[in-house]
Amino acid sequence: MQKVKFSPPKNREKLLYYIIKYHKQFLITAISGIFFNSAIVLGPIFQGKLLDAVVNSNDVNGIVKVGLQFIGVTISFQIARFFKRYYVRDMANRMSGDMRIGIMESILYMDLNTIEKQKTGDMMSTTIGDVDIVVEAVRKTITELWDTWVLMIAYWITLIYYAPKITLIAAIPIPLVIILTQLMKRTVHSKSKVARDATSKSTIQIRKMISEVNILRLYGRQEAEIERLWDKLSDQANKNVVVTIFKNGLAPIYASLASLGIVVVIYLGGNKVIDGSWTIGTFTAYITMFMALAVRTTTAAKVFNIQQGARASWDRVLGLINNKKLISYNIGDSLKPKGISIENLSFKYPTNDEYAIRNLSLKVSSGMIIGITGPVGSGKSALALALTGLYDYEGNILLDNIDLKDMDYEQKLATITYMGHDSFLFSDTLKNNITWNDDNTERLNKVLTIASLEQDIQNFENGIDTQVGEKGTKVSGGQKQRIALARALYKEANIVILDDPFSAIDINTEAKIVKRLRENVEGRTIFIFSHRLDAFKYMDRILVLDKGKIVQDGTHNELVNTSGIYSSIIAAQQFLGDGSIEK
Repeated sequence: MQKVKFSPPKNREKLLYYIIKYHKQFLITAISGIFFNSAIVLGPIFQGKLLDAVVNSNDVNGIVKVGLQFIGVTISFQIARFFKRYYVRDMANRMSGDMRIGIMESILYMDLNTIEKQKTGDMMSTTIGDVDIVVEAVRKTITELWDTWVLMIAYWITLIYYAPKITLIAAIPIPLVIILTQLMKRTVHSKSKVARDATSKSTIQIRKMISEVNILRLYGRQEAEIERLWDKLSDQANKNVVVTIFKNGLAPIYASLASLGIVVVIYLGGNKVIDGSWTIGTFTAYITMFMALAVRTTTAAKVFNIQQGARASWDRVLGLINNKKLISYNIGDSLKPKGISIENLSFKYPTNDEYAIRNLSLKVSSGMIIGITGPVGSGKSALALALTGLYDYEGNILLDNIDLKDMDYEQKLATITYMGHDSFLFSDTLKNNITWNDDNTERLNKVLTIASLEQDIQNFENGIDTQVGEKGTKVSGGQKQRIALARALYKEANIVILDDPFSAIDINTEAKIVKRLRENVEGRTIFIFSHRLDAFKYMDRILVLDKGKIVQDGTHNELVNTSGIYSSIIAAQQFLGDGSIEK
């Protein structure tokens, strides 16, 4: 079986272009659908002929002949029906894959300031649920284009041919059904939007409970969170019930209106049978076709409602997929700045209105290891994120004379590497978590040595090919941090940003890592953000932050003997620890 390569069309914001991409499937569906729904009228006609043959024929041969014709006609249009259904579902499945790939591309390359404001559960709900609703609406619309409109036209022409007067009188209620569905259009759309929002809230709550199950159990919060989920699910159920009523609950009203014409058909058609104008078979064929026409009218009404519900879901899909500024991910040449100059830097998290860094200025030369510390909430992590250049900031971060804002994304990625305080690992091998499937043995061995991972790897049963588990559950906290550190260093970027890289690592291992970093600086600029100061005596320069500003700047020897935050932190850590920090 040929492997399908999913990718959204160039104009990913228009549903029409998804259909155009799979025009072959659409054409096969169209041809088979038009043939099936045009030929299906022959079923009731030959059924009527078969009934007349049974009533009037003097021998079995006549009945058999008409019976075989009826079977042949039925088989021919049912074969067309198979192709119609197969290819429309194949197209729908491919469209679903394209939309999900498009959403994930947008999320992965989306501006981080925007994505930080999104809720994970909400994005999951859109990627899974809303895409399904949209694609199902497209599938049903295309299907009903042939199964309803072509079929209704075929039946209408045939009924007019049989009895124009009866057809026109009996069909009077049909336009009323279509008008009623159009009047309900806005209501269905608005109620569907509310229902999808309620579904997203439930998804967010479920994700939170799954990801934080250990915390909930440790603090005995299971029942409270289940009750909260129950409330959200109840709200979701109530809002979806309302949507279901508008989408499907009105079907009996539509059916009742459409079926009024059947009474007229029975009365007027029955008179034709009595006066001999029609045979029983003709009457049976006519009423069968008229009933099918009436049923298709109610089906068309349902499709209208499905389309309005899908509009709400498509709006949510567009909120994620409509990213016109997609960034290509081709690693370029690394910039090798001789110095970094920060001028009047102000930075705030995308989800916060308060500035975490305000009017900060700093100059750093290459080839240095810079230690940055400060009390909780001083702005360490904020400064680390600002230095990545992936978030909006005010002021300037200059690499030589080039501002991070003005750098090409590819060059920015090649120049800067970052290790966050949350050492996230993927459910893959230890090696792949570091190398991203790259194959450079020399570089790998080098970063394993710097991160002090050689002994750990020897102790693992499968060595470097050991599976670390989802989020690194199969390795210890210290090993997890060192694997993340090795991954950051493997990139060989010239600016290295390490945010709290040693919090789960023992003091001796931390000292080894910092010493090896010193030995392998090689023109890099390394920023180490940490509240633990054991290894800061190996740094070239130390910055102390407080309330988003630099309050102390110097070497370890200069700051440790100066009254201030740095010496206070050291004194506190000596009191609580083993006194390993040297004055």
